[in-house]
Amino acid sequence: MKKTKSEATAKASVPARLLEWYTDYQRDLPWRRNPTPYRVWLSEIMLQQTRVETVIPYFERFLERFPTLESLASAREEEVLALWSGLGYYRRARSLLRGAQTVVEEYGGELPSEWKDVLAIPGIGPYTAAAILSIAFGKPHPVVDGNVERVVARIFRISGDVKKSATRKRFQGILEEWIPPDRPSDFNQAMMELGATVCSPTSPKCDACPVRDTCDARVEGDIDRYPVLPAKRETVGVELEAGILCRGERFLLEKATGTAFLDGLWLFPFVDRSEKSDISSTLASKLGVDIEAGGKLPSVSHSITFRRIKIEPRWLEAESVDLRGKKSFRWAKLEELGDTIPVSSLCLKIAEKIREATR
Repeated sequence: MKKTKSEATAKASVPARLLEWYTDYQRDLPWRRNPTPYRVWLSEIMLQQTRVETVIPYFERFLERFPTLESLASAREEEVLALWSGLGYYRRARSLLRGAQTVVEEYGGELPSEWKDVLAIPGIGPYTAAAILSIAFGKPHPVVDGNVERVVARIFRISGDVKKSATRKRFQGILEEWIPPDRPSDFNQAMMELGATVCSPTSPKCDACPVRDTCDARVEGDIDRYPVLPAKRETVGVELEAGILCRGERFLLEKATGTAFLDGLWLFPFVDRSEKSDISSTLASKLGVDIEAGGKLPSVSHSITFRRIKIEPRWLEAESVDLRGKKSFRWAKLEELGDTIPVSSLCLKIAEKIREATR
């Protein structure tokens, strides 16, 4: 393997060409207009595993409610999760809240600007730390996300698994040489922008790429071989049954606890069909009332990491339900879901089926 320095030097024109392209073609994104440390941090956390188009309205709504780190630090977890409803990967929201509380308690509400200090904040790993320090503070720390890995792997035809430490060190070395100390923010964002809009995973727009003539994979005609990714975890099918029990305009919700997914969120009560149980008898046992099963609503499909979920909602009927002493249950209107009550996209999909059935 060639030394990293010789690799980066051999393609030393890449950074300048990328920066010129970025100046002309960068997207107008809300977090780029005023890149304060808090806004950069929030955007980077939201953008993990999530498309830009999906994040924009969440980002803007979140900042309306929590415009400063201090306001976020004083929030209740349920408030934060409600604003996160439908965005997925809810651990990010909980870590963001803990991180904000740490910044307020230990740094007076101002994010620190040193690597070791930023990295010590809950929910901030090396990638997020590099993004905050380069974009908000102008420090030359290269970011290495999936978009950047793809761009570098194709430019150099790097055949190592991108998640292996040796490959990651190679990426890091190249980027450390490339990143211009006077424009680290633009360089990092240019790399990410190129991967997101031009050097896409499939059908890359090579003709629009500013560094196409120095991309080894394009020259060799095997760009689809890069980057080399680890084998995907096998998907698992999950079949659930949900219960729809209403009282006027309000519907019964149950807080998920101790589950492998959606823990801490409010959902329509559900059971896993693999456990050979049905929602009516399970819910009747929990609530201490007689419950009858009614008709079914159209099924809902949903994916959470490696799980492929199919859930069948069913109408339920009960004469009276007393929730006193049952803190894991509550009544809620459909319009409250994802507004003041933290729920997942799965819950919102079921709510839409209810609306369609009752129009």
